[in-house]
Amino acid sequence: MFKPRRPAASLGHLQAFLDDTRGQITLGEIPPIRRAALAAQGKKVRVALVGREGETIAQLMECLDAALGKAMTEDTVIDEVLPEIKRRRAP
Repeated sequence: MFKPRRPAASLGHLQAFLDDTRGQITLGEIPPIRRAALAAQGKKVRVALVGREGETIAQLMECLDAALGKAMTEDTVIDEVLPEIKRRRAP
């Protein structure tokens, strides 16, 4: 049986987002970005974060939770992914 090594963060904003919307959370690669985390409602991305070097999945989820709280409170979009893709593709 799986037992967590440490207590999980509450991730309350993620919980509320999933409970109150038809949203989805996605973790994975978006080439050329090795690790990204997204929170979206249908085709509308609310938050898109780039995972940092050495950052754990738990840390990335905590950052996603905080960013999602801000995005929902301020009714805005937080997107680190698109600017990073453009930066990496620039000559």
